[in-house]
Amino acid sequence: MKESLALGYVGVTGNVSEWRTFATDLYGMQPIVDGDALRLRVDDRAWRFSIEPGPNPGLAYVGIELDSSASLDAVVARVKAAGYDAEENSVLAKKRNVGRLVRTIAVDGTPLELFIGGMVVAEPFASLTGAKFVTGGAGLGHVLMLVPDLQAALHYYTTVLGFRVSDVVVVTEGVDAYFLHGGCRHHVIALASIPGKTGPDHVFVEVDSITTVGRAWDKTRAGAAPIVRELGQHANDPVTSFYTQSPSGFAFEYGVNATRIGNEDEWVFKRWDSIYLWGGQVGPAGHL
Repeated sequence: MKESLALGYVGVTGNVSEWRTFATDLYGMQPIVDGDALRLRVDDRAWRFSIEPGPNPGLAYVGIELDSSASLDAVVARVKAAGYDAEENSVLAKKRNVGRLVRTIAVDGTPLELFIGGMVVAEPFASLTGAKFVTGGAGLGHVLMLVPDLQAALHYYTTVLGFRVSDVVVVTEGVDAYFLHGGCRHHVIALASIPGKTGPDHVFVEVDSITTVGRAWDKTRAGAAPIVRELGQHANDPVTSFYTQSPSGFAFEYGVNATRIGNEDEWVFKRWDSIYLWGGQVGPAGHL
């Protein structure tokens, strides 16, 4: 059985005040104050990003959403059979506003929260910039992880968790990035191995208008955030996007027009020789 897996939410540690300016003024997310933490809305869900203050800025956890209890149980059974701990936590599920939640640690060290039943709220999402985010069945977006052992990570995310390979892109000589989907979004998880680098490279969110992307790009060029990669169009997605450095250090990709996978049985695997069709030059804060 092919389970449906999507990016449900992302947890971050960092400077809450800096994140509020970054996420709302530049990208049009809606801030929700939750004690010392900041939660960010992009659609009808209660939240999609949670930022908590802490001395070590970075990615704290990644929420992977499944479509049913049966799917969740099947994935968790494979995780345990592969020798990884997986603990269901009803207290944490309540804190995350989800129905069920199982926490595990991926082979690359990423804390994962497998869940179902994300809370939908009646109050409409409201963006200060007018941004409309593309989520729904496609989920929040994607995360690219730099992993110490690419083959081990591929085995874990595909054979154990159940993601499927969409395609591969040659990043630089000797370095391939693998793009994994769990449903209609072209990729939910991307993996690459670069000597000396581990952890999150970037998080991606999608909006419905090139105008929205362009206006955010204008703000970025005017100094709203450090530029990691300039505006450009990817070869394999083919998203048009740009990257900035988030207040927690990893990059943040903001784009439009991502490919959707319809019938998985008709999807043709490809290996691309370039990341970009045009643009995408590395900026002052660039990496990967």
